[in-house]
Amino acid sequence: MEATNINDLSELIKEKEKVYTFRMLEKKDAYELMVLMSDAFVYYNDAFKILESIDSDMNNDACLQEYVLMVEKNLSFGAFHGEKLVSACLSYDLSSKSDMHVDDGKEPSQAMKEIGKMIKTLLDVYSDTKSLPKNEISYLSHLATRADYCQQNLAIICSYLSAVESRKQGFKKMLTGAGHIGTFKAFTKIFKKYDKVTEIKEVREQPIFMMSLIAALAP
Repeated sequence: MEATNINDLSELIKEKEKVYTFRMLEKKDAYELMVLMSDAFVYYNDAFKILESIDSDMNNDACLQEYVLMVEKNLSFGAFHGEKLVSACLSYDLSSKSDMHVDDGKEPSQAMKEIGKMIKTLLDVYSDTKSLPKNEISYLSHLATRADYCQQNLAIICSYLSAVESRKQGFKKMLTGAGHIGTFKAFTKIFKKYDKVTEIKEVREQPIFMMSLIAALAP
């Protein structure tokens, strides 16, 4: 077997496939993906709650266009229960991050401005994304699971499939700015070895867990 830094989760996938379907996300999934992600951010992400982000920050036409652009990079995967998207991992080439932004001409809310700064902080030495080589770093950007489907390891499987696909497409590394403990746990279960890039310990003087991690896709 070819050497890899990705743990083998094939048995877990086989077990979960008795109930769920896992596949690469497509353009047609973008709206359902946006609803899933905005719900996770606004109601379950500590940083977003501290910054008082509201649903309209994350659930609008510009965001929908951004999700379409991200999904079209063919690195994102979802878990479906029947026809319903219940968990997803959204990944794309980090060098194309600035191309994912859709300007709707509106002034971003204060919460979104601060969130943008946090993301840049978490990217740290990789924040100048335009200068990065293409197909070098796969960026695990968003990870979410519907509240009533948590504890099923679905996000871990979606992340695993994204990592495997990233490696297949020739990416050398995967990076995430884990803004939630769930994303951190998923990433650390996928990879045998990984490194911390940086972390944010507080937002508006309130303690928080945010940590960016990077891992090689091959040893």
